Amino acid sequence: MKNTILLRSLTFVCAGLLLLTACKQEETATKILMQGNWELTAATDETGKDILGQLNFPVTVMQLTDDNGMLGTFAPLATRVVYGDSKWTQISGKINQVFDYANFRFNTGEFFVGEGVANVFTVEYKLQATAIAGGALTDILQIIGVNTSWLQQTVYHKFTNVSVSFPDKTTGTSLWGSKSAPQTANTMIWEFTPNTQPFYNYKDSQGNQVLWNGWPIGSFSKGKFTWTRRTMGINDLVKAKI
Repeated sequence: MKNTILLRSLTFVCAGLLLLTACKQEETATKILMQGNWELTAATDETGKDILGQLNFPVTVMQLTDDNGMLGTFAPLATRVVYGDSKWTQISGKINQVFDYANFRFNTGEFFVGEGVANVFTVEYKLQATAIAGGALTDILQIIGVNTSWLQQTVYHKFTNVSVSFPDKTTGTSLWGSKSAPQTANTMIWEFTPNTQPFYNYKDSQGNQVLWNGWPIGSFSKGKFTWTRRTMGINDLVKAKI
């Protein structure tokens, strides 16, 4: 009788171990979680001050694609990160003249993530005036105080080691070798921290990157930016705010 009870106990233990092994969590790659349409719904600087109102002209949205592409209305955010709040009142008065988001003329950029699950990534903002007339990026640079020898129509601001996290990420599981449902996330947080490293460049007539020394890289603004996933396209998101 004792042997029978012991055998049954061992059977239950083995079955439990097999079940735990079969029901395994499958982590979705960070790059896949990042893809989609996003709206900036919260933003704070390194002191915790709310700066969302400084960035929306009329709304900050972006589309991240599987080929590392980035499209949206993020130029004010990038400008705020690079140059801080110095003379922001003067700069904000020029934003609508330089970036024509009301007519869906968006800025572009790229993002890069390592394979699998990652907690940092690289983002590169291509800062270029999108308005056909009425303003240029050089107008903003002049207000900030960039030396005239460094005034460029397009500047590439790249940041490495930007933290990324998904606080509401779902958990996908598989049972007995079956394929699990992919993980999803409706909230994404970016953080520019002391570990973040900036690199500023422009391109010459042959498309080669040239170091842009128009602004010191050490003075970029740290901060936390919370994005919420949207099912609407970025055109519709902007249209709803105009």
